[in-house]
Amino acid sequence: MIFTHATILTMNADREIVEDGAIRVVNDRIDSVGKTAELIAANPADDTIDLSGHIAMPGLIDTHVHTAQCMLRGISECGAVGAFSNWLFGRIFPLQGSYTEEDAVASASLCVLEMLKSGTTGFVECLLAEHYGIDAIAELCIDSGIRAALGKVVMDVSPTTRDELGWHHGMWQTRESSIEGTLAAHDTWDGAGDGRLQIWFGCRSAEPANNPSLFREVSDLARERKMGLTIHLAELPHDNDYAREHGYRSHIEFAEGHGLLGERTVLAHCTIADDADIRLLAETSTSVSHNAGNNAAAAWGPARITDMLEAGVNVSVGCDGAPTNANMDLLRDLRIACHTARQRAGNRGALSSEAVLEMATLNGARALGIHAYAGSLEVGKKADFITIDTDAPHLQPVWNPVATAVFAAQGGDVDTVVINGQIIMRDRQILTLDEGAILENVKGRFRDVARRAGVDGLTSTWPSV
Repeated sequence: MIFTHATILTMNADREIVEDGAIRVVNDRIDSVGKTAELIAANPADDTIDLSGHIAMPGLIDTHVHTAQCMLRGISECGAVGAFSNWLFGRIFPLQGSYTEEDAVASASLCVLEMLKSGTTGFVECLLAEHYGIDAIAELCIDSGIRAALGKVVMDVSPTTRDELGWHHGMWQTRESSIEGTLAAHDTWDGAGDGRLQIWFGCRSAEPANNPSLFREVSDLARERKMGLTIHLAELPHDNDYAREHGYRSHIEFAEGHGLLGERTVLAHCTIADDADIRLLAETSTSVSHNAGNNAAAAWGPARITDMLEAGVNVSVGCDGAPTNANMDLLRDLRIACHTARQRAGNRGALSSEAVLEMATLNGARALGIHAYAGSLEVGKKADFITIDTDAPHLQPVWNPVATAVFAAQGGDVDTVVINGQIIMRDRQILTLDEGAILENVKGRFRDVARRAGVDGLTSTWPSV
């Protein structure tokens, strides 16, 4: 199959842009990239798909996702939330803790559908709780065609601490069961879906509630099994206070002291990282997931991502959770990453559209551990790419296709998605999931979750009549 007449952002070593370009796909790999006329002349018997007026580029990789929170879209804007702990223990945990396995799959299905339709071809799930049911969510990812690293929750919070904090029992596990469950899932699912599925450790935060000895055990197991590991880290100033109580200068130094840093680790946020922290992240080849849209909505940060990039840190991007960010459209969040970085620096040139697109593709692939075969459109790499149809008022004219993709396009402009050589979406029609059934399923159950959880105040403060 040859995809023809596109403007191709290859993201290769020279960052070449191919005008009137074509991508020839054989099985799951890219066989050739070049001018349309040349590829058709060399392969006259191949079927073709005309992408005239489209920008083709590597699929986006979202490195920080809460699939269970997609059914909680926007609830952070429903009434006064108060402190972060009130939001977490009084709203998020009761709702997610009241999920049935069917609720968790409904939310994950909505999340995967939205990501695919907005150009995300791979993602890292950070905290998949035991009671959500790993098997059905793994099967969903396989059937949908997406690439996924499912971070399964590991934690060590005592029953006494759990009850003192009002931690919903549905969001709690023992240390032993959480580790055993993650290893069992790794044995069953890692490498499934033609290698598209990974099972990672998803660590609960390094905070007073969680026994810090957990992290050394988990990091040792991750290295032994060559597993990925992800954790929220250095989010807010009190994280550094916690680290100092344990004899460390910062939260990131605490993580390094407990074996958490390394090339298979993705840290979410890092909004309070300082110069010494940034050097440590670079030295350990640790990846950072920058969640610009969510952080801006929550009034966190912004993180020092331009300093991190300059120091050689692998900074990727993520949407985080729908309760606050309200969407999983990573394409939209790329411009937010640019905007917030420029505001922080007071410099319009602080973060370019080219740099942020690298973060969403090449850097995301490195964070996911798939950079040897994904993240760019080159011969021999996996055929993972998306196209943006620029035949729309807000996308014309196209002076610079990179700037158009980052600053003007949005998820709804993505027309075609190909993953592992399989066409997942064409003409905005998802071919691997039943979109109508997913939407109806969510509409029929989201209020039942709130009633079951006993959480109210989830509507507008304006009166409904």
